[in-house]
Amino acid sequence: MLSEKEQTRYLRQLILPEFGEEGQLKIKNSKVLIIGAGGLGGPVSYYLAAAGVGHLIICDRDKVELSNLNRQILHGTNDIDVSKADSAHETLSNLNPSITVETHEVAVDDSNIAKYAEGVDVIVDCLDNVPSRFVINRYSIETGTAVVHAGIDCWTGQLTLLNPPHTPCVNCLFDGAEEDGKPKPVLGAVAGVIGTMQALETINYLTGRETFKNKLMFFDAHTMEWVKMDLHKNPDCSICGEK
Repeated sequence: MLSEKEQTRYLRQLILPEFGEEGQLKIKNSKVLIIGAGGLGGPVSYYLAAAGVGHLIICDRDKVELSNLNRQILHGTNDIDVSKADSAHETLSNLNPSITVETHEVAVDDSNIAKYAEGVDVIVDCLDNVPSRFVINRYSIETGTAVVHAGIDCWTGQLTLLNPPHTPCVNCLFDGAEEDGKPKPVLGAVAGVIGTMQALETINYLTGRETFKNKLMFFDAHTMEWVKMDLHKNPDCSICGEK
């Protein structure tokens, strides 16, 4: 049941005909792993916490730097040199003290992902590098855990729900991708747009709606255009392909 305070806090969601108390209880009883507390992880965790997702787990190994602050809204100037995990915990606990916020100053890899992802309903990919996404992918395929994926680059962003074998996997999108090690250019508001959509798709998934299953949403901030396209498994994918 929802407490009196929860009924007041979430009133505007509760009066949504398609959401109501049933939807609120679903997200209250949900457990979500967010990997990355940066440009995407900020709006994702803000809106999931504000919506009342009952248990958020956030993993990030980095400390806050001045150059983060054009886009990483979880953190402020006073948080420079503080771990992003600690900063996220303070910000989100203050935003909504009625939920559980669990943070870890750690890089998620094959040796520890099961520890942090055990029992979660969905993983939210807020990463900025391909190798770490492959870690998530391997766990997703092994356990059947869905992943809400998003990525940003310059003026563009993309978003999809990955839940193999029912959808393509991360490797279908990034097989053969290489990292150049250079900082990626990005306008902060683009991260905000895509991260907010990522939070919305997470809520949709937790309440039984899979808006972006087998769909890829692409956003171009230069033209302010959204393109939604069909997404298909790569039959030659080295991880989930038929061969």
